[in-house]
Amino acid sequence: MALEQSHPWADAHRALETELSRMAGLVEKQLLGAITAFERRDIAAAEELIAADQRIDEMDLDIETRIMALLADKAFPEEALREIMTMMKMTSELERVGDLAKNVAKRTLVVSRQAPARPTLGVARMGRTSLRQFSDILNAYAARNIEAAKAVWGGDDELDELYNSVFQEILLAMMEDSGKVNACTHLVFIAKNFERVGDHATNIAEALYFLVTGARMSAARPKGDETSTTIVEPPKHTGGAAR
Repeated sequence: MALEQSHPWADAHRALETELSRMAGLVEKQLLGAITAFERRDIAAAEELIAADQRIDEMDLDIETRIMALLADKAFPEEALREIMTMMKMTSELERVGDLAKNVAKRTLVVSRQAPARPTLGVARMGRTSLRQFSDILNAYAARNIEAAKAVWGGDDELDELYNSVFQEILLAMMEDSGKVNACTHLVFIAKNFERVGDHATNIAEALYFLVTGARMSAARPKGDETSTTIVEPPKHTGGAAR
């Protein structure tokens, strides 16, 4: 989609798109770094990621301030207003994903100082899946590719299904070994953070759909998170005293 180059919005639009692209790239880098730090139990990398989140917050505030100044000074055609609304939505979603990456890094500081818990591999797999969804929607946004956005929107249930499976595995691990309760509790929150990344990717897909079409998605959002009603039976011990 291209706005009229003669409109006074055009230069501001290009500058904002550049800044938004930089912010998206930084958030994607933060998410990848958080996943890698978790996988490697890298405390130093996690601490660096936590500190780096401030830059994302600063970029979010800068873009929001510039957009508000534009809205106060100019009258825009409908197409430009959709661009502005979508940019405001994008910065909010990107800032939240940055926060989720920081939260993963914080909890990595805890789990990396304890003995590894069995569900760690499943949580890491969730992280990689969430990163793929997030990268796909950023690429779709950059290309204004509505079909790719629909694919991300429709694929969120894959991450939900992974979360359901990992959640049950973590609960079972805690039941089997009470010494793993602390680490596993943090793993639950890390997994939930990755599941939320998928939700934000879906939000961006809906924002892109609105940007391109001027309408909202009419179908119900796919949602397969069943953890609120999950019940896992404790393992049965046979033959001898329970350890």
